[in-house]
Amino acid sequence: MLGMNAQQLKEELGQAGFENVLINDGEDSLKILFEYREFRQPAHSMRYASLVLGREMEEANNVTYIPQYHNVPMGSYSGGTYQFNALSPQHRDYFRENNQVFKNYRWSFRLQPEIVSRFGYYEDPFETKFNIILDTRIYLARGLSLQTGITVPVSNNLDNHGMKLRAAPSMLHYFAQPVNSHFISLSAGTFYNDRYGLDLEYRYARLDSPWSFGLAGGVTGFYRLYGLEYYNEPMDDLYAVADVEWRTGIEHTSLKLTAGQFLYEDKGVRLDLIKQFAAAELGLFAARTENGTTGGFQFAFALFPGKILRGKKMELRTTEEFRWEYTYNNESPVAQQFRIGMPRLADLLRNYNEAWINKLIN
Repeated sequence: MLGMNAQQLKEELGQAGFENVLINDGEDSLKILFEYREFRQPAHSMRYASLVLGREMEEANNVTYIPQYHNVPMGSYSGGTYQFNALSPQHRDYFRENNQVFKNYRWSFRLQPEIVSRFGYYEDPFETKFNIILDTRIYLARGLSLQTGITVPVSNNLDNHGMKLRAAPSMLHYFAQPVNSHFISLSAGTFYNDRYGLDLEYRYARLDSPWSFGLAGGVTGFYRLYGLEYYNEPMDDLYAVADVEWRTGIEHTSLKLTAGQFLYEDKGVRLDLIKQFAAAELGLFAARTENGTTGGFQFAFALFPGKILRGKKMELRTTEEFRWEYTYNNESPVAQQFRIGMPRLADLLRNYNEAWINKLIN
């Protein structure tokens, strides 16, 4: 087995920062299951694993990588070619029998900024709110986790949120792939954009296909924290949208069309053009709804330096994904969705597509 036994492979990967490492050493193949939370791109995680274990791993056709996300296997990628294959019943059985949620994860603390800006007012042309969030994710069961932390205000001339230390958005997440290519995400708690409530996403995405389809819905309400003081309004804001996304095959760009009822009972459509880069993602969008017409851009990338401190049981790092969006219409919330504590399914699964994995690795 390429010079190392299963325990040695597991120890090498664990020392390099991989978590929940499982080694399935068959007679004619080697399957490596792992999670690596520092990188946005699973391709970088698989490349890093091959470098940690030795250059021969990268070209070994009998090696299969099975990356996980939030304690859920995503699919298998063959060493050498990195061809995608859906999870087999054997893969699922092996993971279910050997997965140990409480034992195989570090206590990971994550630093990330929260930035909200508004431009164009004559008296105060640049209004912004800037916070630093320190949060953590605690795995409770397969696919089930609790995210919580603290928000440290740095500056604010945008709203009346104040400058008191307060709890960060805190929520329960359930993420699963119950059947190959079918993904669900359920969140309950307090979210970003001053929302609290329930959020549900479903997405059909074959990770070797240019097409994917999604549904999202939820019920939310407004909430506000002033230090330890809490205020909320009724949870009666319904939203429900559907989308279709197509990888164009041109320079790794995607087109995504979303339609339905967004936040604040705002009905309409939104079109996104998304370009993937090795270290970032950049998107342009336009929307037309009952609240008006708008356009803007968004981007996402991992924050430097990644790992700050790491031990066997604990680590401190910067966030694997900082996402920010600007819209030129700052008066009315046009085609707006709120942020939850993990990427939206479309943004997450885009990085696991076979074409994109091969672009980054080969």
